[in-house]
Amino acid sequence: MSLWRRLIIVGLLSAPAAFAQPQTSAAPSTQEALPVIELHVQDRPPYYLPRVGEEPGGLVVEPLRRALRAAALPYRFETTPALRQLLLIEDGAHKVCGVGWFQNPERLAKGRFSRALYQDQPLGLLVRAAHGWRDAQRMKDALADPGARLLVKTGFSYGAEFGRLLAERRVPPAGATGEVTVLARMLAADRADWTPLAFEEAQWLAERQPGVRALRFSDAPAGNLRYLYCNKAVPTEWLRRLDAALPDISRF
Repeated sequence: MSLWRRLIIVGLLSAPAAFAQPQTSAAPSTQEALPVIELHVQDRPPYYLPRVGEEPGGLVVEPLRRALRAAALPYRFETTPALRQLLLIEDGAHKVCGVGWFQNPERLAKGRFSRALYQDQPLGLLVRAAHGWRDAQRMKDALADPGARLLVKTGFSYGAEFGRLLAERRVPPAGATGEVTVLARMLAADRADWTPLAFEEAQWLAERQPGVRALRFSDAPAGNLRYLYCNKAVPTEWLRRLDAALPDISRF
């Protein structure tokens, strides 16, 4: 073998492996092994506030973002209507979660929930400004007022107690399928007198829609807890890390 050939072989054996793939030099960390999870939010202020060119904000999204950063979890936000979110979660073909869903037995059977992200304020109401109702009246009294035209969002649940009282009402309410912003405009246009809403949502609308006011009920129960609702394709370890970074608000 020539001198030059021997020098080339020695040089190849002693040089560092400059083109070796980094993950082969050490076992990948647990975080590196976790997949990116799609987190779906709807456009519903003040809970969810999609923003062009940046991550969404809102009352429910902000504590989730803080926990995601603290746990260093891989994720990606998407803006998706609520019904489409349910289809994606229950389909189970992709690793997805819906942000801010309520727990119920049917959903628990189909997916997994995080620790609570946010608790709604007690049920309040949005009232036409010219309607002379006072603040802090009872739910039963509001529903029993024959001169107050009630408007509800079709297919929407307002909680067990209000639902029970609503079922006892002699005059059925008017229904609307639009978003709550549409309901607020209907009140301002004198097509109805009031609609029930969680107080923070009613307050947000009253600050932006002329002709309506936000009021509270004196006897509304505590608001519902909102969670991250994930399908079973989302790794348990991903949710475990998220839960460890979220404060326990269920005890308050």
